[in-house]
Amino acid sequence: MIMTGLQLFLILLCVPTSFAFLFRRDTPIATAEGAVNEACLNMAEQGSCEFYTCFENRLPCGRDWYMVRTGGHYCNTMRRQRTNFSPEGQRFLNDSQQCLTRSLKELYRRDHIDCQELEDAAMSAITPCFTENAFCDIFEIDASHFIDVYEFTDLFHVGANRVWRLIVSLATRCGSEALREHSSTVGERVIDTLNSFFSYIEDSFRF
Repeated sequence: MIMTGLQLFLILLCVPTSFAFLFRRDTPIATAEGAVNEACLNMAEQGSCEFYTCFENRLPCGRDWYMVRTGGHYCNTMRRQRTNFSPEGQRFLNDSQQCLTRSLKELYRRDHIDCQELEDAAMSAITPCFTENAFCDIFEIDASHFIDVYEFTDLFHVGANRVWRLIVSLATRCGSEALREHSSTVGERVIDTLNSFFSYIEDSFRF
């Protein structure tokens, strides 16, 4: 049986879960380093990518956690690729990003935070921030550009993988044909990543 690009794409989203034991992390508790910075809160209000760095500087969870690995990474990637999107897509990126950073302001004000709790809260904001800003309409127009933002190598990072799952879930819920139309390209790009990943696994367990 020949697997379609879409089927391969959806199956791949399960792969990191199967290998989760390889990426298991201890959960740190971040303690505030310094007082709340009003300039940081203004960045959050404006949807600035610099807010993620500002948050991490005050409540450092480390580079493998949400602020650096996921939030800041994707915010900066979207900012770099913003001009590739349609005018409607660019407006979506601005509005949804502003929604995401605003949702983190209360957490930024804390003196201590569990880094897993922070990641969970940030992830839970993605669905409402995207749907309230017409994600379904935008994805149909800019599906290929979203694929460029969410790189397949990110599937093997725990936090970023959760973002992938949310995006695919949202796209599927929209009932958009765009995901199907672009799935063959997606499948081709994934194969190279998978080959590299399994080579890494093989080398890691070679004695």
